[in-house]
Amino acid sequence: MRPALALLPLLVLLACAGGDAAASPTASSPARPVLVELFTSQGCSSCPPADRLMAELAAQPAAQRDVIPLAFHVDYWNYIGWTDPFSSADWSARQRRYGTAFGGGRIYTPELVVAGTTDCVGTDESRLRRLVAAAAAQPESATVELAPAPRAGGKWPLTVRARRRPQAGAPAAEVLVAVYENGLETAVGRGENAHRKLHDDRVVRRLVRAATLPAGGGSAEQRLELVLDPTWGKDVGLVAFVQEPSTLRVLAVAEAAASR
Repeated sequence: MRPALALLPLLVLLACAGGDAAASPTASSPARPVLVELFTSQGCSSCPPADRLMAELAAQPAAQRDVIPLAFHVDYWNYIGWTDPFSSADWSARQRRYGTAFGGGRIYTPELVVAGTTDCVGTDESRLRRLVAAAAAQPESATVELAPAPRAGGKWPLTVRARRRPQAGAPAAEVLVAVYENGLETAVGRGENAHRKLHDDRVVRRLVRAATLPAGGGSAEQRLELVLDPTWGKDVGLVAFVQEPSTLRVLAVAEAAASR
């Protein structure tokens, strides 16, 4: 079981500039969105219900929910007979970082991490609701925006803008962009989920660092050109979020609708 942020090479950096009410996941008038990360594995028999919860949350219209979910498939269950095709040692490393930050280094699947600060079992929807409500009620200290252009020739141009209000003693923060894929179907041949057909949504395919916000606050604008893997399907989307590397707190998150 094993988190360090491993950033995979998929983009061409074009330019960068530096500078300066709580609700449940099913609320109809959401507060500001909260990043929810699911650490899961196709080799774990307890994970499919959590994967379904993730899909249900993602299926709600963006204007009617207060969570932005992402699924990170870890690789430490691959040894028991089934290699999860979406798993990555980078995602296992990311989860280990959370385990250290939360104390004791404990990690497990399925695990939900809310706003980078708290966690719960991936099937515990009632606790998830409470954690999301608490995170959404925190004072807003940063904003992030995604402005994607049309995809063409396997490339996806976009602009990311982020800003953090000036605050004495605030640590530096990273602006990260995740590329996720929906509608993935896998016939599992071995392991704890042998002979099951699993459906996965919001599966993180790549995670890149787009910019850094300086200590004490500031702003950044980054133009990127993401190079998409030709083996991915067409149902992919983007999530941008601002996270403090020193504390792992997620300060702001935004998404762009999946593009087909």
